[in-house]
Amino acid sequence: MNEDVEPIKKRNRNYGLIILGIIVLPTLAAYIMFKTGWGIPTNTSNKGTLLEPARAIDELILNNQDDVLARLVEDNKKRWRILVPVTESCDEICQNHLYISRQVHIRLAEKAYRVERVLLLLDPLSTDALDNLKREHPETIMVETNIDALNTWLKISKLALSGENYFYLVDQEGFAMMYYDVEHKGQDLLDDVKKVLKFTYSK
Repeated sequence: MNEDVEPIKKRNRNYGLIILGIIVLPTLAAYIMFKTGWGIPTNTSNKGTLLEPARAIDELILNNQDDVLARLVEDNKKRWRILVPVTESCDEICQNHLYISRQVHIRLAEKAYRVERVLLLLDPLSTDALDNLKREHPETIMVETNIDALNTWLKISKLALSGENYFYLVDQEGFAMMYYDVEHKGQDLLDDVKKVLKFTYSK
């Protein structure tokens, strides 16, 4: 009797290991690809540039607002986010990025609620400058950081220029995974956002 039971136990154990492998190995592979960028195809159809590796926004150090970005991730609202650095002078690049992100948000129409715009204030802004931002870019989230903190946060991703020269697309789990520069058009961002919204869900 025991001789008949042992092969069955062995077979069941093997089945268990196979099932465990089916579950664990793809998850492990996906984690490694996400963290290192290894194995990710370079001929993707996205218009922005992949940030490799992706950066968690709650690791960006803020000025006396340590929990703001963490709360955005933990608020149980599955939102995509566009991070736009803003300096006191807000040169042509800064103004262009603000304009593009606003227009894209408007053009999303009924899907706009699934995307939040976050302005990263890299310098102390005057009252007039803040009022102007609030007037021109209503319903944005503003957080205070600085250029050193931004560049330190991005250092591992080895961007060619200072972080203020780009704006960033953040996924629903709070990871900045794509960036855009002065060469990108509003349509590029709009195409990417529409694509990710199509293949993700929201609460």
